[in-house]
Amino acid sequence: MPEQSIFAEPEVVNDIGECFFYHTMELPGHGLVRGDWDLRNGVEQYWGGIDLRNKRVLEVGPASGFLTFEMERRGAAVVCVDLDAKVKWDFAPYPRDVIEKGQAEMSDTIPKIKKAFWFAHAAHQSKARVHYGDAYNLPDALGRFDVAFLADMLLHTRDPLRILEQCARFTDKIIITELYRPELDFDPIMRLIPAPDNASFAIGAWWYFSPKLFENFLGILGFTDCNVSHHSHLLNGQTAIHFTIEATRK
Repeated sequence: MPEQSIFAEPEVVNDIGECFFYHTMELPGHGLVRGDWDLRNGVEQYWGGIDLRNKRVLEVGPASGFLTFEMERRGAAVVCVDLDAKVKWDFAPYPRDVIEKGQAEMSDTIPKIKKAFWFAHAAHQSKARVHYGDAYNLPDALGRFDVAFLADMLLHTRDPLRILEQCARFTDKIIITELYRPELDFDPIMRLIPAPDNASFAIGAWWYFSPKLFENFLGILGFTDCNVSHHSHLLNGQTAIHFTIEATRK
């Protein structure tokens, strides 16, 4: 498969009103746009503070692209993997009426988030490339990377460990950032979020993780050198604590 065939052509988006910004960010020529997440304060903590100059980075799940463009500003060449329109969102298996409501919401929101990414891509004159596909089955044609970066996306997937296995095929350094739950801190745990009585919150989310879970599993994959850090950012104005694990395969 020719390399160019796996990457999307940049989408031309002229109307910012068609966009949904998942992240708050400054857009050249447009000023500040507001999103649910504001990661601007301490953004480098999100990828463990590593030097990204001249690094090729695989970013899984860029949403509206704030982290994409921030990494690019610091010298990275970024390739994003995002959900293809033909691939269904990983919903928890709630009753049919709940799933249909979730599907309707996602069908409305996801295209607007993609438009926000391409609108910001043009505003930043970005060179980041996007492969629309399935994170459970990444194509070999993506090539090798210095870093694979997964930020606040594994909790939305039924099988996060399979995605980590996929990413490990392409790199010797993996960085994961997820919400921090201190009560899970000392054991290799992923706690199920969905329950019979919380569908409105949990239909699009699956797990809370402990850092130890990723340390153990990445160690199985050969990533035996792990560093864990903690940091806080704003979700709709409220503080949300995260952990970042930087893992290297020797």
